[in-house]
Amino acid sequence: MSPRLRILGAAVVVALLALAGGYVLLGGSTGSSSAAVKTIKPLHPVKKHAAATKKQPAPAAQKVATAVKAKPTPAVVDGMPAALALALRSHRVVVVSLFTPGASVDAMATEEARHGAALAGAGFVSFNVADEKVVSPLSALLTGAPTAADRVLDGPAVLVFERPSALFVRFNGFADRDTVAQAAENAATLAR
Repeated sequence: MSPRLRILGAAVVVALLALAGGYVLLGGSTGSSSAAVKTIKPLHPVKKHAAATKKQPAPAAQKVATAVKAKPTPAVVDGMPAALALALRSHRVVVVSLFTPGASVDAMATEEARHGAALAGAGFVSFNVADEKVVSPLSALLTGAPTAADRVLDGPAVLVFERPSALFVRFNGFADRDTVAQAAENAATLAR
């Protein structure tokens, strides 16, 4: 054998021994180790720190929230349905859509009235004509209407009210958004 091969062979053997020794030292042996893994204790306990940073709601905020929930809105305000009275407080003109539940034409008429009110910048509310809590005070508002047909609450219909609680116009049956918007704009112009 030549001296070059002996040196090369010896280098390979040394390299294999070094590789095997490193493998064993790093824990890569195939045999099972019975030694338990040692856990490291953190310097600052994480559980106590996380619990301390969790914010609790202030007791005063809880009292305010329960006070708001405790006060229900009455069904009738100022002799008219509460939704209409509240809408008239924030808008000079309010469009009211009357509908019968389950009627597809009434659903379309309500959506047209909603869009018409939005086009005119007026308030909007819709009422179910089968709801006695709404029908009774609304009927009382309409007792002074010029015709008997205007005093009957059936759907679909659109009522345009102006402040404080005056009926400006009523559309019996389906009314498109442009008609509703024009009526609301006219009511706003005359209410000034």
